[in-house]
Amino acid sequence: MKSLVSILIPAYNAQEFLAATITSALGQTWARKEVIIVNDGSRDETLDVARRFESASVKVITHENQGAAATRNKALSLAQGEFIQWLDADDLLGSNKITCQMEAGVRCSRRTLHSSCSAGAAMWQRSRSKMSPGRPRRW
Repeated sequence: MKSLVSILIPAYNAQEFLAATITSALGQTWARKEVIIVNDGSRDETLDVARRFESASVKVITHENQGAAATRNKALSLAQGEFIQWLDADDLLGSNKITCQMEAGVRCSRRTLHSSCSAGAAMWQRSRSKMSPGRPRRW
C-alpha cells in the first residue's frame, strides 16, 4: 500500500488564494493524501473558503491568531501521514509534485531532502509562470 502524505496548509487572511491552493492539493496524482488546513484567526473569509472543501480527506481547524509557527505546529500535530508536504495558503502544487517526490524517494538509498520537482514564480498570473525541474539533494 502506498504511503499517506499529509498536505498541511496554515492560513491567515488568504481568502483570495486559498481555493486555488486547496484545489492544487486535491488535484495531486498521488492518491493517498490528506489535507489539513489550519485557520490562524483570519479576519477575512478564509475560514469560509476552507470549509467549502471540508470532507473525509480535508480537515479544517481554526484557532485564535497565534502566528505562523503555532499554526504550522498545530497542523503537524494533526497529521496522520508518513510524509509531510507543507503548502502555504497562497502557493500551488504541480499535479504530479508529490508523486515525483515519492518515486524519487524510492530510488534513493540514503537520507534525501526532497525539495521541489519543479518551481515557478508568477505575480498574479499563473499562466505566465515558467516551471523548471528540480532535483533531490543528497545528504
